[in-house]
Amino acid sequence: MTAERPHRGWVSFLTVLIGILTVVAVLTTWVDRQVFDTQEWGDTSLEMLQDPDIQKAVADFAVEELYANVDVDAELKKVLPGDTKDLSGIAAGALRQVADQGAQRALSNQKVQDLWRAANEQALSSLVAILEDNSNIVSTTDGKVTLELQPLIIEIADQVGLGDQARANIPASTGQIEIVDSQELSTAQTITSVIQGTALVTAILVLLLIGLAVYLSPGYRWLSVLWVTVTLIIASVVILILQSALGSLLVPELASPDIEPAVQAAYDIATGLLISIAWSIIWSAVLLIVLAWLISPNKAAVSTRKFLAVPVGRYPGAYYGVLGLIAFVFLLTAAGDLREFLVRLMIVILFGTGSWFFRRQLMLENPDADFSGISDFFERSRGQVKEKWTNRPRNISKSLPGFRGGDKPSAEEGDAETAITAAQPADSETSRLDRLERLASLHERGVLSDEEFAEEKARLRARED
Repeated sequence: MTAERPHRGWVSFLTVLIGILTVVAVLTTWVDRQVFDTQEWGDTSLEMLQDPDIQKAVADFAVEELYANVDVDAELKKVLPGDTKDLSGIAAGALRQVADQGAQRALSNQKVQDLWRAANEQALSSLVAILEDNSNIVSTTDGKVTLELQPLIIEIADQVGLGDQARANIPASTGQIEIVDSQELSTAQTITSVIQGTALVTAILVLLLIGLAVYLSPGYRWLSVLWVTVTLIIASVVILILQSALGSLLVPELASPDIEPAVQAAYDIATGLLISIAWSIIWSAVLLIVLAWLISPNKAAVSTRKFLAVPVGRYPGAYYGVLGLIAFVFLLTAAGDLREFLVRLMIVILFGTGSWFFRRQLMLENPDADFSGISDFFERSRGQVKEKWTNRPRNISKSLPGFRGGDKPSAEEGDAETAITAAQPADSETSRLDRLERLASLHERGVLSDEEFAEEKARLRARED
């Protein structure tokens, strides 16, 4: 067994290690892109605001802040005439309902959504600058990172006719949501340096280990590719399970029952990128399964390689040209992100190396591959189809139950069968000659050996008898 499958122990160890590192790579890549990419976070935060549950929670917060800082009852007394001033309390309560509805409508407005996105991007930029220790404004000693929602509150106040009062009465600290305080920043900076260094390293390391595992398994490389593929799928499924399980545990802990739907929606949107990465790996693994089959000793795979040996072997320029074009487009789509570009470059290198070895295997297995083999394949297929058509049942109705209460054919069916039977001798003679000519042609071209030719002739004569 060791001679047949050298380095089997090492290959198994590398396969398990690939699975573990894949989980780490996916998680760190998700955090790296979600937290440290301002554009990505801006898109995510906007998607969150467009969710109905989150819109309601944000609208409730904005109206609460507005009423906490603006004495709506007093403002209404200023504008209500005479005796109607006593109705200011009732009017303020009614206005609160209008404000709630108006706030939710306002959050669907493009201007308000732009304010929300700008506030989120600004908060993230400050956070990233601090985490990367590039900020001179906020320090780990006395700094805090906050989400500034005051412009959003004032805009909602404008929507319900309280804009001037809000600007005059709302202090600068209103609408500030603390994200990280100074006591947490030092720990967060340490975690940041670990994640940023790990995301790229683990992704490249996984690809290198895949290449090493395949290289160390001569004679059973198709099995190594299959094992690696199954490992990648398992790792992706583990990620999907973790995402679901953590959501079920964290959301009830982080949110009160009244805002739990909004927090759950935010969690689902924030982890959408994580799910997308996991599914991308699964679909890539499906392609690796096809590759494992193609290089396997399976009879159908051998026939497929024999078929591919002609275009791949005789036209290497076209073969490598098409692969190069695919690789170029694949790299071009990641040109704006250095880390993603490096990962894709590593994939292209492995893909190109595998393509070279695949062509080498085709040439070793089929050194004399030419188009005659393809012609013979289509000729045999055409002959088999023609033979099956010639030997098809002449009267299908004989095998069906009768429609008149029994299996005995009617008089009309008997007459038709007699006519067909009378016409069969001439057709059978023509068919027999055609098959003999086809056998002779295959024998002359070397497709059939002498023994196979004799066996086919004997089988044909027995069938005629």
